[in-house]
Amino acid sequence: MNERQNKLCVSGEDLLVLILRYILCLVFPPLAVLDKGCGTVLIVFLLTLFGWLPGTIMAILICIKDNNYYIKPNKKTSETRS
Repeated sequence: MNERQNKLCVSGEDLLVLILRYILCLVFPPLAVLDKGCGTVLIVFLLTLFGWLPGTIMAILICIKDNNYYIKPNKKTSETRS
């Protein structure tokens, strides 16, 4: 077995936030990335002004990249023999 297996740890509250964030990505993309920083919101807002689809794609990509917080590595470490 691979010792570096990742364990998916998602609580009910995290899952609800995740679902709401993806709904916001579809409805109003800048609101979905509001907590990522001013530059990110500005970029997504400008892309949304050019069209709904570019802003939505960018917001979804940002949310996908950031949502690795709920994947936690396994605590087991291999011991080396001396």
